[in-house]
Amino acid sequence: MFEIFTHGFTFLNLLSILAFVTTVGLFFCGIPICRQIWKRGDTKEISGAPFLMGVVGGSCWFAYGWLKKDYTVLYVTGTQILLYSVYSIFYWCMTKKKLWISLKVLAVLALCATLASSVYFFGRKVFHPLGIICMTLNAADFAAPLAGLKTVIRRRATSTLPLPLCIANFLVSSEWFLYGILVKDFYLITPNGIGCMFATSQIIMFIVLPRKPGMRPPIVKLYRRIASCCCKIDDVAEKDVESDVEKVVPADPDAPQEDKLTRAHRWSKRVVANMAGEIESVFTKVGAYDQFGYSGKLNRLEGDETPPGEAAAAGAQSNPIFTTEEMAEKLREEARKAKETCNSLRPHPDVPLRRVASSPNLSE
Repeated sequence: MFEIFTHGFTFLNLLSILAFVTTVGLFFCGIPICRQIWKRGDTKEISGAPFLMGVVGGSCWFAYGWLKKDYTVLYVTGTQILLYSVYSIFYWCMTKKKLWISLKVLAVLALCATLASSVYFFGRKVFHPLGIICMTLNAADFAAPLAGLKTVIRRRATSTLPLPLCIANFLVSSEWFLYGILVKDFYLITPNGIGCMFATSQIIMFIVLPRKPGMRPPIVKLYRRIASCCCKIDDVAEKDVESDVEKVVPADPDAPQEDKLTRAHRWSKRVVANMAGEIESVFTKVGAYDQFGYSGKLNRLEGDETPPGEAAAAGAQSNPIFTTEEMAEKLREEARKAKETCNSLRPHPDVPLRRVASSPNLSE
């Protein structure tokens, strides 16, 4: 692994260093558990089996690396044995049931002693059986988080899966899988390939399922964010087009801008538009009914000597009398024109007006 400082830089040396760093970082996952035990002052509901199995697995891989003379495996597994031995000692000191954990520790020590004796006395003869044992232990370690997949699928949420542990397992398994391919080691390729597939399936679960029930999955959130960004880009393009039009046709500086109008100003504009429509309707009714027709004196201009009778006849000819159907149709037409005029003055004509108790309907 450290041949990079003596024999030059190679991809295998770089991959060995990355595998060492990520794997040792994964071994530090026991620190939060020990911290939790320290806060509680007891090991209640916390099992010490992971710490003891870490010692057993590290011892098997250390013996395998010793027989193969693979120093990368030796450095990594030596660190694993050291860290998990410290975790086990801490667990033994904090637990109140020391008899049961002491028996487990003695069993682990006996197993490690048997392993060391077999390597010392038989040498390379135990290489393949030891490789099968290491491969089985490693595959079981990577498959441990899969125990919660049934709950994840049933609840349709990933709250029971530890995301940092899944990501760490994916990095470690993929790096050791590539390392096994480069060194052509079947006992490294098989368990780490299985672990890489397991970790990939777990990460896919985090993508397609929400973290908690009732929430949106991350892939849906990403799609909505991309869609909103695209909509913002379209809005910016439209604003650029509008700004180009304003440069060609300068706007009136005295005219109020729609985006700067307050709610009161917009309401006053609507009231003015409605009043304009009402006034136009009144003048239409005056022309139709001739209820407020001017008298003969007012109809005569200054200096006009037309008799009142002739003036009345002329007024009757200029303002003909409509039938009931014609007046109703004319009133409907004028009301429609007034409504269109009112809608054209609104900033968003397609959106219907929302009235409250304090805003009477003046558009009808």
